[in-house]
Amino acid sequence: MVTARDKLHEFLDDLKSTIDTYVDLGGVEIKDVFMGGMGGSAIAANFVASCCAQYMDIPISVNRSPIVPHWVGRNTLAIISSYSGNTEETLEMYAKAKSVGACIVVITAGGKMEGMAKDDGYPILKVPTGFEPRYSAGYMIGYIAALLSKIGYPQFKDRLMDCMPSLENYRNYLEAPGSLAHLLAQKYSDCVPVLCTENKFKPVSLRWRAAFNENAKTICFETSLSEFNSFETTPWASYKGKRMRLIVLTGEDDLVDGGLVKTAVQNIESLGFPFDLVAVGGTSHEERMFRALILGDYVTVYIAEAAGIDPEITTVISELKRRIRAKKF
Repeated sequence: MVTARDKLHEFLDDLKSTIDTYVDLGGVEIKDVFMGGMGGSAIAANFVASCCAQYMDIPISVNRSPIVPHWVGRNTLAIISSYSGNTEETLEMYAKAKSVGACIVVITAGGKMEGMAKDDGYPILKVPTGFEPRYSAGYMIGYIAALLSKIGYPQFKDRLMDCMPSLENYRNYLEAPGSLAHLLAQKYSDCVPVLCTENKFKPVSLRWRAAFNENAKTICFETSLSEFNSFETTPWASYKGKRMRLIVLTGEDDLVDGGLVKTAVQNIESLGFPFDLVAVGGTSHEERMFRALILGDYVTVYIAEAAGIDPEITTVISELKRRIRAKKF
């Protein structure tokens, strides 16, 4: 049986297994990229978009709503992702992208979406079944990197592969006793984490929040450092509770005097509020993003294991999805 720890360890291997995938896009001139999905499927797209924004000269966007932007059209690469293939909002995105003649590629493990794409003749990039959707991120990120490389933007793929040995070493370190992941798991096993990150780390905070929710089965909040510095300091100054603890998550290169991170840390210290400054290493934005992603996954699985909780079981979410499907159909 594949466990949560198995899937965490295999994340980078999953990514490498799909990153060189060839897809025939039929010679369409791509002028913009639309990535549609919900939940974990959208988080994979968020990571790619955050990394690629610095060197792509065409728009790339992530959509978490069935409302597809008006600009999506025949020259749009529409990457529609749904692990189950049955997510209603994503099926609506697919239908709307099809109606405007977009160049559609589907990433899924099966379901209705696979059947629709087969009938319509669109490329289907398959994700294996047998695990929770959130553990499919490696496959999805690799597929998206391959597609961007196909349309003339190989930078994300190349930069990611350049830092792969370092990421693998970091993963192995996090699995060892006494690692940062184990230490953070001990600190956050009985409190409510509040993540503070820069906007460029937004996909990381979304992933951590989802991991706390689904793996550790605990509440988690997230905010941006710019908003914290602007107006959230006031309510934190008067907060008298003891269960919340801040995590300032950043890259080591962002710890400069007078910068956004240092200013936020100084504000928090002046309040006397419990917090942890977690600065992930790395020589590029891509490496820092993926180090942070891997760290959050291990922290939350360790919390679950220490509490005797199965990180893979999400009974409440499964029941909610079942009720939504039953009500709609």
